[in-house]
Amino acid sequence: MRSSILIPGLKPIIMVILAIVISWFLVHLLAVFGVLLMVAYPIWWFLAPDKVPCFFCRIQKEGRLCFSCGQVVHADSLYPKTFLSILINAGLILIVSCICVGFIFLESKILFKLGFPPTPKTVSFIIPSKGQYRLGEVFPMKIDISGIKVPINAVQADVGFEPHKLEVVDISTGDSFANIFIQKEINNEVGYARLTGGLPNPGFFADHGVFGTIFFKGISPGIVKIEFLPSSMVLANDGRGTNVLKDLVSVSYLILPERISEKEEAMQKTISIESVVLGEKSDGTQMKFYEETKVLGAEVEHEIQQQKKLNLLKVFLECLEEFNRFVLSLWEKVFDLFR
Repeated sequence: MRSSILIPGLKPIIMVILAIVISWFLVHLLAVFGVLLMVAYPIWWFLAPDKVPCFFCRIQKEGRLCFSCGQVVHADSLYPKTFLSILINAGLILIVSCICVGFIFLESKILFKLGFPPTPKTVSFIIPSKGQYRLGEVFPMKIDISGIKVPINAVQADVGFEPHKLEVVDISTGDSFANIFIQKEINNEVGYARLTGGLPNPGFFADHGVFGTIFFKGISPGIVKIEFLPSSMVLANDGRGTNVLKDLVSVSYLILPERISEKEEAMQKTISIESVVLGEKSDGTQMKFYEETKVLGAEVEHEIQQQKKLNLLKVFLECLEEFNRFVLSLWEKVFDLFR
């Protein structure tokens, strides 16, 4: 009984949604084929006059005067009667097509605000590809960014590593091109590290630049893998915050079974790795706004899964943007013919 009550209530909603979807497809089809239909309309009339519909006759009641044909409308003669009627109907097709193109133009503006077409992905993280270190040895891994074709203003570097073989001692920003940092998080239990920061307008624009340095320490011998995670981002200063990171690199290092001496270990402790204080200025240029109380791990996994779910929608919007760009370029060529 309840289902029989709900279904009639859902029917109007389904019909409205269906009408909107069909209208959306018709608008896009007419935006592409409107010009061809306008040209074909009079040709069709010359070949088969009584097979061509007069749009004004069809919307007018029987017995009324048709604006286009100048004659009384009859149910058995809903086709153009004069050449002037053909021109008026063809003009109507052109007007409707132009309105559809205007809709496409507005749609393309909305897509642009959403990040389509995307700024080309050209940026890569560059990290040292070879290295071997002893147990207990602290070694740096610089996060170098290359392939910058447009200014960038924000970077999120998420690094994963094997926690039973490595641990992160600290993350340094002393030689970074960025001057504002909002996150520096380390989780040696699950093997995650994150550094997030950037700089204000106009951003950073150079062939390459160092974003930060991660200090690792070998705790177990063997080959260890360090990789950048899919939640990493390099955002362009293009007004939309486009992620221009094109690939995710990984590297393998060898941790030797030989342990460093007590003297070497004591010397390592004297190495100055910058302290982290909330809101502290460093070297007069860097501002830090992070706390070291967060635990990274499940949060990064959630971000990665969310990005995967958005891939299908992203592909659809990219295809729609390419179609709209084709339509607008087609009509631009048509208008160029009349200039």
